[in-house]
Amino acid sequence: MKYIFSFIAGALYIVGFIPYIRAILHKQIKPAKTSWIIWASLDTITIAGMYAKDSINGQIIGAITGAWIVVIFVLKFGTPGWSKLDIFCLSGAILGVTLWQLFDNPMFGIIISLAIVFLGSIPTFVSTWKNPSHEDKLTWTIFWLSCVCAMIAVPQWTLADAAQPITFFIIESIMIYLLYFHTTKRSNY
Repeated sequence: MKYIFSFIAGALYIVGFIPYIRAILHKQIKPAKTSWIIWASLDTITIAGMYAKDSINGQIIGAITGAWIVVIFVLKFGTPGWSKLDIFCLSGAILGVTLWQLFDNPMFGIIISLAIVFLGSIPTFVSTWKNPSHEDKLTWTIFWLSCVCAMIAVPQWTLADAAQPITFFIIESIMIYLLYFHTTKRSNY
């Protein structure tokens, strides 16, 4: 049963990218390119560590597939330039990758990568806080549903098996809050 939920989580994650890419192409959203670059890069490192620990799941496969496609579209059609926050988050990502390489430990790689994945989410959180229309509600809802399936599919509640689904669930839950429940006036930003 856990394999079925893992497969559903991966399929949902891939499906979630369809409206997202469509919204980018139609200039309906303005995704934070730094987040997507960090997410794609660090998800790749995370899957390498998960592979070494024999803990790959469907969600991480779907995340990597879609994230790299989004990176291509965001770089081509996204907002030009780099903010100080973008540079800070990218620097943190580079530092994390460097630390992982120095320690050469798959579990350390998973943890550092996921910490940086969360750090890489900050530009998207800030952008969505200021203007929720910069992100696609349907996509994030599908991603959140994928996270629910991925949490159900965790085979063993070990750090290797559970860290990635938990991290993604936290990120997507924050996005759901920002897109559906955050009601503070945004005109002051």
